[in-house]
Amino acid sequence: MYIKQLELTNFKSFGGTTVIPLRPGFTVISGPNGSGKSNLLDALLFALGLAGSKGMRAERLPDLVNHSQTRRSHSVVETRVTVTFALDAETEWRVTRRLRVTQQGTYTSTYAVNDQPCTLNELHDQLQAFCIYPQGYNVVLQGDVTNIISMNAKARREIIDELAGVADFDRKIAQAREKLDTVKDREERFRIVEGELIQQRDRLQRDRLHAEKYQALRLELQEREQWLLVRQWQAQEEQKVQLQAQLQTLQQEQTQRQGQLQQKAQEMAAAAVTLEHLNQQVKALGEEEYLRLQATLADLHAQQRQCQRQQTAYQQQQEQLAEQLQQRQAQYHRQQAQHRQLAEELAQQRGDRPPFVTAVATSQAALEALRQQAQELNTAAQAWFQEHSQRRQRIDTLIHELEPSRSELSRLQERSQQLRQRQGELCQAATTLEAQQLELQDALAKAAAAVKQQEQQLQTLAQQLAAAQQQLSLTEATYQRLEREQRQKQRELDQLEARQQAVQETQGSFAAQLILSADLPGVFGLVAQLGQVDPRYQLALEIAAGARLGNIVVADDSVAAAAIALLKREQAGRATFLPLNKMARPKPLSPIALAGCIDYALNLVTFEPQYAPIFAYVFGSTLVFESLEAARQYLGQYRMVTLEGDLLEPSGAMTGGSQRRTNALRFNQGIPPQESAEVQQVRDRLGELEGLLDRLLQERTHKQGRVNELSQALSEVRHSHRDRQRQWEQLQQQQQHLNRQQAELERQQQYLSQELTAAETELTQLQARLPQLEAELAAERLALNALEANPSHQQWQQVQAQLQAQEKIHADHVAALQALDQALGDRHRQLEQLERDLTQTEQEIQRLRQAQGEMLCQQQALDQTLGDLATQVQKTQTALRELDTRLGHLKGDRDRHEYQLRQQQKNYQQLEWQYQKASETLTTLQAQLQELSTIEPPPLPQPLPEVPADLSLKDIQQQCQALEKQLRTMEPVNMLAIQEFEETQARLKELQEKLAVLAAERTEILLRIENFTTLRHQSFHEAFDAVNANFQTIFATLSDGDGYLQLESPEDPFAGGLNLVAHPKGKPVQRLASMSGGEKSLTALSFIFALQRYRPSPFYAFDEVDMFLDGANVERLAKMIQQQSQQAQFIVVSLRRPMIEAAQHTIGVTQARGQHTQVIGLDLTAHH
Repeated sequence: MYIKQLELTNFKSFGGTTVIPLRPGFTVISGPNGSGKSNLLDALLFALGLAGSKGMRAERLPDLVNHSQTRRSHSVVETRVTVTFALDAETEWRVTRRLRVTQQGTYTSTYAVNDQPCTLNELHDQLQAFCIYPQGYNVVLQGDVTNIISMNAKARREIIDELAGVADFDRKIAQAREKLDTVKDREERFRIVEGELIQQRDRLQRDRLHAEKYQALRLELQEREQWLLVRQWQAQEEQKVQLQAQLQTLQQEQTQRQGQLQQKAQEMAAAAVTLEHLNQQVKALGEEEYLRLQATLADLHAQQRQCQRQQTAYQQQQEQLAEQLQQRQAQYHRQQAQHRQLAEELAQQRGDRPPFVTAVATSQAALEALRQQAQELNTAAQAWFQEHSQRRQRIDTLIHELEPSRSELSRLQERSQQLRQRQGELCQAATTLEAQQLELQDALAKAAAAVKQQEQQLQTLAQQLAAAQQQLSLTEATYQRLEREQRQKQRELDQLEARQQAVQETQGSFAAQLILSADLPGVFGLVAQLGQVDPRYQLALEIAAGARLGNIVVADDSVAAAAIALLKREQAGRATFLPLNKMARPKPLSPIALAGCIDYALNLVTFEPQYAPIFAYVFGSTLVFESLEAARQYLGQYRMVTLEGDLLEPSGAMTGGSQRRTNALRFNQGIPPQESAEVQQVRDRLGELEGLLDRLLQERTHKQGRVNELSQALSEVRHSHRDRQRQWEQLQQQQQHLNRQQAELERQQQYLSQELTAAETELTQLQARLPQLEAELAAERLALNALEANPSHQQWQQVQAQLQAQEKIHADHVAALQALDQALGDRHRQLEQLERDLTQTEQEIQRLRQAQGEMLCQQQALDQTLGDLATQVQKTQTALRELDTRLGHLKGDRDRHEYQLRQQQKNYQQLEWQYQKASETLTTLQAQLQELSTIEPPPLPQPLPEVPADLSLKDIQQQCQALEKQLRTMEPVNMLAIQEFEETQARLKELQEKLAVLAAERTEILLRIENFTTLRHQSFHEAFDAVNANFQTIFATLSDGDGYLQLESPEDPFAGGLNLVAHPKGKPVQRLASMSGGEKSLTALSFIFALQRYRPSPFYAFDEVDMFLDGANVERLAKMIQQQSQQAQFIVVSLRRPMIEAAQHTIGVTQARGQHTQVIGLDLTAHH
């Protein structure tokens, strides 16, 4: 795809209609300044909607209309630009934009694609399908390079954001957050309703249990009342007689118990004095020293165990070293033995060599003598030899001709018979092959269908596995990113909590917060919380109160003691407590009338009357003055404070200056909040991250299982597919084999017919030729026998035989000598390698012996340490035994007296409880006796209920009284609570189910947001890495240097910007801001090319991007564009000669006489 034609009508400097054809490849537009070169690129931007009026160097769109048209008195003027793209050799795609301007200055702009109207968004959607982007760098104007140089790092990073599609992820995240806010709002509303229902349910549950218990108690009381009536009727008379005796017995027992109590108290006091005396004796004799020695002994035992473990480890290492040394020594002895054996073999082989040399020399001399004798015989029998050779050659020729003919005759006879037999076999085999082919075609069709089905199944499983692996990778990346964020947030929370705790400790509020949060009864709060002041006097009163604002007000001193014990137990610091029961009552303040004095500080604080002693203690008789000048008149007489915070003491001391009270305790505010908003925000995020990580862990496990399941299924299907494929291929091979067999049968049948005819013809010819050849051979043999009967011929043959034998002997001797020399070389090389191995083994033995020595030194030092520790342990044990002997007797007496005292205290408490119980019983009996004397027997119920025999009248009365008391305390009772509780429980359960659904939905949305965030990061890093690699390659080509892109914040790239770092040839590494103008342009152009290479487009247009470059750099830039033009169309506006020379096509632009721009095109391909 490329721009085929550009048509302009009344656009800027182009009057009328101008049609400019364009070619693929590299085109340069050149012309004088102001001739309208850049207007061609503005026309592209205008037609494709890639820029606004400012980007096309116009204040408003109407300024794009040719000025000659606007000066005419037309009601409407129009400009139109049409860009024609060539999609392929026959298909075109046209984009047209019209701008109609009225005389009033209003205008309308319309777009059309292939003469069909469309909107700008629709046009951009279609352009993006052709890889042409409004935010891309298809058209690079004069200011774009400068903008990249001058823009800040963040704006430069946003270019990568746009390439990576970060905005799409941001939009998805924003939509998910909107939905999350909706879910959270619903969840909060439901939580409020849930809290109300829980409160209502808990209240109703208590009411229900109360009502059920009340009802059961009523039934039980009625039963007990009936028992009581029966028991009263049965025992009324008996009770009257027994009550007096019981009263007397109880009174006597009470008197005895009272005496026992006094005696027990005296015994306990004496035992306590004895125990205290024994404790003092034990402490004086060194119980603390005994505990210290026990701790020291335990520490020494621990050191001994540690040293023993080290000793065991050293022994194991020593054994390992000894074993390694033994192995190396054995290896060394083996290598020495092998070395001696090789040396002996080498010496023996060297001693065996001289006889071989002598044998070679002897055989060589004998061979030369025989060769000399044979040469003399050859000269004497030359004529005979020539005749003999001719006869022998003729005989050989006849034999060579006759023997093959005989063999061929037999072969042809046999061949004819075989061919006839073979013809019959081939006919039978052809019939069998046809039947096999029919069966194989059916099996092949079934196998092909099965293979195709499994291929579809394989493709489906592979797609599912790829999707599952991608989801698993996304989940894993999100999990790791959230884990890093969790660790970061945890560190941030720890820092915030540590900082807040440090501030609280410096203010004394940490201990106060612990006391207030402990919910101790009797704690009212801090002084600063219990009073209210006018903001006008707040500073003065806070200075006057000082640190006493942080004092804690409690009900009595026992509460203060409990709070102090809590602070000691928790190690939470110190605090001052003001118990109301011990604070002195405030004295009346005398009236005062001093110049500049406002009032007593105590009178300016509003508080409850019960806290009057507290604030009297805090402020005393401090006076509040309006200014320091007024207060100075009474310096040394009163304690005074000014509204500006200056403090004057009765001693004459003066305190003042600037105030920094950001975190101190203040009136009207109480103590600082336990957690700041920042801490709460971090804590909420940590909770959210914990839930997300749990969910991601579950999803990762599930997705990993899914991936494993799909992988196993894919492996099984692949295995099955390979089997089916192998079966299908085997069937195909069988079919091909059968086809080849059939073709081979046909070819063999044809060949056999030809062979049979040729064999029969050749057989006839041979049968006629053989008798002639046999007769001629017999005549030649007779002549040769007569010739060989000559005696000189026999002598020559003997010499030749001797010569051949001697040559064989000499060759054997030479071969034996060479073999011996080869063996000597091998032995020598083996000996050298063995010597090197011996040296290496010897070095290894030396190293192991040195390591053994070092290990022995360490073990000796450890033995010395163990001996010292044993000595210390023995001394400590001796001291412990001596101290234990000294303390044993006293500690035994102390423990025995302490046990006796506890038993006495227990017996005393038991006796005291019995005394109180008997007093209550005595009172009850007296009341019963009086009651029985005045009350008539009650009417009995009919029929009489069965009363348990073990229950007395008193027991039943007590049970009835207890039941009545419980019933009275339980009233009033809501008996409808049972039904209302069930209804509320059902509503709460339904609401909680909805909340669970909302919680799951909220987690799902949060997980979706985090996944989008992970994809956002991954997409950015993918784009950044690709653009960075492109930038490094392109910058190295353009500048002969090296450069790279640098993120200001690699961990979180969206928090920082992007810098262009370059290292021009011969210069140090520097950033973009510190480069020269040409270097900046070259670096910015490298960045633009890197962006274009990451997201390629069918065409690019540059507007004088080389104006800041020198000639050499322009040549490099032109070469780069020339290379890039092989993949895309380049239209470059330039005035530089290297750029014009490198172009394939040139368009010249000039200003005509009529003030209209004219163009002319030149094809430079032929010149190149």
